[in-house]
Amino acid sequence: QYYRLMTSLMTVALLLPAVCGLRMPLPDARAPPPLTRRDALIVKGISGALTFAGLSAASPSVADSRKFYQTESGVKYFDVKEGNGYSPFPGQIVIIKYKAFLSNGQMYDSSEGPGRKALAATYRAKPSQLLPAWEEVLGDMKEGGTRVLQAPPELAYGDKGICLENGECLVPPNERLQFELTLQRVALPPP
Repeated sequence: QYYRLMTSLMTVALLLPAVCGLRMPLPDARAPPPLTRRDALIVKGISGALTFAGLSAASPSVADSRKFYQTESGVKYFDVKEGNGYSPFPGQIVIIKYKAFLSNGQMYDSSEGPGRKALAATYRAKPSQLLPAWEEVLGDMKEGGTRVLQAPPELAYGDKGICLENGECLVPPNERLQFELTLQRVALPPP
């Protein structure tokens, strides 16, 4: 039963951005519908499981002592460790370990912990499978590299955040987020 619960939590965590309509906005895009009661319980379960697993620690203090580089769109980043493998090209599969933090330092999601796996997604897919801030900084990363980035709200979850029907938010609207990404592998997509 524990395995089934963790598998469900992982699946929801991977699909949550799509369920919430968190794709690259189109000019005529409408706001996604609010989460259903079932979705709200699942999100609460993810949050509780992360806390239970000890994954709600403060963000890495190393970010405070490093010099960040900034992209034109406002994403700030620095490399914790430079990789020595391949960099991804559009359409390739990227395997990413990640930790996600709110601006107050609280971890709200991670690919680490019991029953969790690294995220596999297509880089620069149409429609996008990754947050815009992630797409922006992954392009020049190499396999084995770890990068910390700070994403402005418009390149993360925007003015919607990730909120439940009752108004409680896992990620508040207009929240600047910090991520630690490790590019584990770059692979060709299946034929």
